[in-house]
Amino acid sequence: MPHEKYSDAAVKRILAVLASYGADPARWPAAERAALLPYLAEAAEASKDAQQTDRLLDLAPAPSFASDLEARLMVRIGRPEPSRFDLGWSAALPLAAALALGIYLGAAGALDDVLPSAVTDDIAAVDDDDNSGVIEAIDYSEDQVS
Repeated sequence: MPHEKYSDAAVKRILAVLASYGADPARWPAAERAALLPYLAEAAEASKDAQQTDRLLDLAPAPSFASDLEARLMVRIGRPEPSRFDLGWSAALPLAAALALGIYLGAAGALDDVLPSAVTDDIAAVDDDDNSGVIEAIDYSEDQVS
């Protein structure tokens, strides 16, 4: 039962720490240890359950790492190996240049001599008043367009 002078958040935090790290304050996060110790008496029942966690943690072997593991990891992180599939902007730049060139040449009319006359005649024959494409859609639906 939480005491009036203790905040609910602090009691919830001590319960979470007990469930995660056990009843031994030496296993608690160092930054929170001093702040949570006064609430330990408030969570006596949870502390008893946490003692079981302590027993399990005592049975578990401590992980062993190679002595130079951290140094090797930092070297690996500091200098990642280049990937041969990492194209980045080198693939997008030629595509963007081709798009810009196509827009420029199309807007300037420089490609009119290159395109077949069937395409350019159809474009020139389009009524400027109707840019919605409704007439073309109707013609297509009635099979009047080849």
